Amino acid sequence: MAQHPDLNFQVLGDDWFADALKNDQPLFDHWAAQLVMGESCLPPQVLHANGQLLGKHFEALISCWLDASPHFRLRAQGTQLQMGKQTVGELDFLVDDLRRGRTLHIEVASKFYLAAEDGAAWENWIGPSGRHDTLRHKMDKLVTQLAASRLEPAKAFMAEHRIANPQPVLLMKGWFFHHYTRLNQHKGPRWAHHNYNAGWWCKPNEAFDLMGSDHVRILPLPKGRWLGRFHPVAGDPPLHWSRLETMLTDHFNRTRKALLCAIVIEGDGGWEELSRGFVVHPGWPG
Repeated sequence: MAQHPDLNFQVLGDDWFADALKNDQPLFDHWAAQLVMGESCLPPQVLHANGQLLGKHFEALISCWLDASPHFRLRAQGTQLQMGKQTVGELDFLVDDLRRGRTLHIEVASKFYLAAEDGAAWENWIGPSGRHDTLRHKMDKLVTQLAASRLEPAKAFMAEHRIANPQPVLLMKGWFFHHYTRLNQHKGPRWAHHNYNAGWWCKPNEAFDLMGSDHVRILPLPKGRWLGRFHPVAGDPPLHWSRLETMLTDHFNRTRKALLCAIVIEGDGGWEELSRGFVVHPGWPG
């Protein structure tokens, strides 16, 4: 773990993840084998987003892992903190890290931000839905959430359930998207991981510049497929570029929601992803 240089909390970093994933590889292999056989002990909210908010689906994935892992003990999840009749906070996860002999208060987040302007300032990074969702706002909110385990209702809850004083840590994943004209000269947000997941964004009238080729196809991705790597599934309908304008016009006549698209090419094993990005409403980010 590493201390965030600007904000007073710890971040779960590469070393922590590498160690945790290595130790739980047998568990992941077991789950994968079950899925291949058409069987799974995983709950439906983990396997399928089914309209869940993206953050809630991510929480469900993390919860399933922590609950099943022999190296963690999940003590509490989604704990509402009440002061009188007022809710003053919530704790995503209280977890005993058994290998390291400590208790963690983990706040989790999975976010997607687009660079509205060049620059590292968090204010420049805006969610696909518009200016009400910025990286600056999210980081400020996370600071408050990570401090929640120090509130009196949290202390009372942990004393009642005999949970040791936890260390607040952040587990945050997601993607950053650059305007397609800046992909080869982009700059990430301040303190972003050097190897962050990067994609592109464009307006509808720019989409042909990216996807107007006979060599590729376009696959709109529903929100339930935003989190993981692209894997072809039965029924995937990759679109030829000649259908792009009609598809985008129909979409933005119905909604202002951004459309996440994978650019795919047909390989020996089927469709393979080359890149992904958002086509945003013409009025984004206003």
